[in-house]
Amino acid sequence: MDPQGKIKCMGSTRFAELFDQGRDAFLSGDVPRQEPPLEGGERWGLTVVLRPESSVARRMERVTAEAISVAGDSNWPTGAEVSSHFTVRTLERYRPIVPKDDERVLRYQAALRQACTRVGTIRLELTGLTLTPTSVMLCASPSDEAIERFAGYLAEELASDGWFEAGFTRDIWYSNLVHLTGLPENSQALVEWVAARRSLDLGVSVHTFADLVSWTFNGRHMEPATLGRAKLRGSAG
Repeated sequence: MDPQGKIKCMGSTRFAELFDQGRDAFLSGDVPRQEPPLEGGERWGLTVVLRPESSVARRMERVTAEAISVAGDSNWPTGAEVSSHFTVRTLERYRPIVPKDDERVLRYQAALRQACTRVGTIRLELTGLTLTPTSVMLCASPSDEAIERFAGYLAEELASDGWFEAGFTRDIWYSNLVHLTGLPENSQALVEWVAARRSLDLGVSVHTFADLVSWTFNGRHMEPATLGRAKLRGSAG
């Protein structure tokens, strides 16, 4: 099997495992509650992400709205057009306020720019939905090794500033469409709804830029603010 075929196979297996975990959690009633982050929290810190272009983001938003209609309006529509994203790397714990002249941010921006000179366009095939115990997730399958190389280059350029995810390698690529704030209104209905869409083809998401973003809870879901953006302008090979 070629390396890319192996990556896709591993991703499919992992997404299937997540579906089983999510289904079991929902049907047993053991679902963690998603809450807005507090300062110093492990989630929603400054992040390097890939933002889908508008037509893909609108498709993701439509599926998100359908999922919310099943899961219930109290849950977060993270896959809304304004907030949809694919995480490449989280850089630190959550900070509610990030000064514009923050020294770490300046270093993150420089690392992002350098990493983006080393890899070209990233393509993600959007291959279906899965569950996790905390979310409805859109599964992505890289069309080639570009995103893997970008993640590696970013780690190199960050050096010690990459401490938060040091030693951690992402083995799947995805976008969370819905974060659950508790049990769905009808857990069985949500499990069945996702199960029927595990092979939903949402096309290809093509990325020519990468963004550094911070996150703020807008009363409905977490919303990103762009702190830096760089064009992926390196070699495609």
